[in-house]
Amino acid sequence: MKHKSLIIPIIFLTFFAGITRHDVDESKYLKLAAEKQFDCVGQIFKGTSSSGSCVLIGDRYVISAAHVFIDNDTRPDTFSVGGQTIIAYVPFNQRLTDISELNVVFKSNKTGVKRLLLHPKYLDSISKGTCDIAILELENPIYNVLPIKINTAFDELNSKVVGVGFGASGQANRPELVAVLNKKIAGENVIDSIAGIEYLRNKTLLMCDFDHPTRSDCNKMGSPIPRPLEYTASGGDSGGGLFRKNKGQWELIGICSGIDNDIKQFMNVGYYGQIMEWTRVSVFAKWIDEQINK
Repeated sequence: MKHKSLIIPIIFLTFFAGITRHDVDESKYLKLAAEKQFDCVGQIFKGTSSSGSCVLIGDRYVISAAHVFIDNDTRPDTFSVGGQTIIAYVPFNQRLTDISELNVVFKSNKTGVKRLLLHPKYLDSISKGTCDIAILELENPIYNVLPIKINTAFDELNSKVVGVGFGASGQANRPELVAVLNKKIAGENVIDSIAGIEYLRNKTLLMCDFDHPTRSDCNKMGSPIPRPLEYTASGGDSGGGLFRKNKGQWELIGICSGIDNDIKQFMNVGYYGQIMEWTRVSVFAKWIDEQINK
């Protein structure tokens, strides 16, 4: 039998986001995202196109993922997995986004961007793909949304967390039905591992895998038992926030950075078993404070 080509864009978090358990109604994820403490998660637009998410940390400042602000052209490339032809879209001609094209939206508030700062280590040849964090100074303040507190403690391992962002959504076992609807989706997970390069003597990434509700063979790290609203983030969730409740107060511990793709597993079970990578904000808290208090 002749195999059809499967199109999977292998570009850093471009099309898919807010992937939910197949056995849980999406309305529960939407309800979680609508909780007031997550109003601090906004949406980034380049022109009229949604390009990622961000988190309000001050009335004029948001943080996001640095890679959201790297524009590029793409060209198709192919490779084979288990006899299946995979078409991957490979980025080239990378360049920094013109800030005049950027707008940030929180609820009914829309404002342009006055200043964009990518972490200086992000494009470094050694650390490329990590230190994936950016600060945006807004042209106008956001007054009716409460900024989130940034975690500064290096105690995130095994934390129960909630990720929030905008983008496409769908059930994990039906990737072909995932649609770009720009919904605000929130889901649960657990910090299974801390990885990445070291910056200031601390690892820079928080890692979570997407556990299947019944199949333990999908588990990559930590416990195979999923959270009630287990999910994985991707695509439009880039730059969105990872939160935990600490002593009764919500705080930001991560910024959505990437997915460690396992294409073979994806073809068998969809998004289950895929690993999320979140930039560890505690490592960059001093840098963030220095930039916004200059």
